[in-house]
Amino acid sequence: MKKILLAAALAASCGLASAQGYVGALVGLTSIAFDCGPGQSCDDSDTGFKLYGGYEVAPNISIEVGYTDFGKAKVSEGADRAEYKGTALSLVGAFRVAFTPEFTGVARLGLASVKGKFSDSLGASASDSNIKLYTGLGVEYAMSKDIKLVGAFDLTNVEIDGQSGTAYIAGVGAQIGF
Repeated sequence: MKKILLAAALAASCGLASAQGYVGALVGLTSIAFDCGPGQSCDDSDTGFKLYGGYEVAPNISIEVGYTDFGKAKVSEGADRAEYKGTALSLVGAFRVAFTPEFTGVARLGLASVKGKFSDSLGASASDSNIKLYTGLGVEYAMSKDIKLVGAFDLTNVEIDGQSGTAYIAGVGAQIGF
């Protein structure tokens, strides 16, 4: 039994020695899409950002932690104005497939603590935090061994006071390995 544990520890340490960590950031177009009622004017697009860090645990498989700001959506009806905001703290598995030595595709799947906030011109406000599915697709272009240009589309749901809306970010940025 001790030999098996020793062999497993040695194999794990060899895997960790070759593992690669990375951090990245992107900025892009966001949307928080809630139902827009009759007579309401809705603007669900904004600009947001994503910051993330990851660690390669196996060839082509990484674990990532990220923070995404989905911007805000605005709803107006006459003189009344309302605003919805969304952010997510995510933990995902990132699965990579190399198309060429420079281009790689990335699929992300995991969970996020998604926080939604609502406020209106009448003084009402609400906020909710929920665990939601977090998914994404992206591409990476290797400028060098450790520097990549990235493009990504990430998607989740925001829930505020019983209302649910889809939130996404489509952005570009950079990733640095260490």
